[in-house]
Amino acid sequence: MFSFAERLVLFNQYEILKKLDPDKTDLYERHQEVVEKGFESLYEDLGISATTLSKAAAQEMDDILALFRAIKASSSPGSSSNSTRNTQFVGFGPSQPNKHFAYADFLSNILKFPQDISNRADNRPELQLEKYRTMLKRWNEMGRKNELSADQIEHLVA
Repeated sequence: MFSFAERLVLFNQYEILKKLDPDKTDLYERHQEVVEKGFESLYEDLGISATTLSKAAAQEMDDILALFRAIKASSSPGSSSNSTRNTQFVGFGPSQPNKHFAYADFLSNILKFPQDISNRADNRPELQLEKYRTMLKRWNEMGRKNELSADQIEHLVA
């Protein structure tokens, strides 16, 4: 998977990390051994994913988070309508493509965008991606407005 040159670079990076973070020397030495000996089955333990997220999939996730920012910014504080609970970004379930989940989680952490994970019985995270795509399609049809009326929000989450 990694060329000899790439493995050499990684090995050297771990050597530098050992000096910068002596508390994790044992971890970095294990990573060095994996890289040095080319144990491909253990590469995931290095924190390096074997797959990538396409630009289109990343854009979709960016759009979904932008949609929920617009909903959140437009929602009335203290609103108690039934749709309010459906306007929370609950993230993704374990059956979703791992890269979608990982990217959304990364953006949520970087952007401090809350994932209001619900414990309701009807919350089925494994169905979220399709739900978000439907909502995104409706939002695009509305012209991707950042200020939404209560009726527009109701239409998005219907």
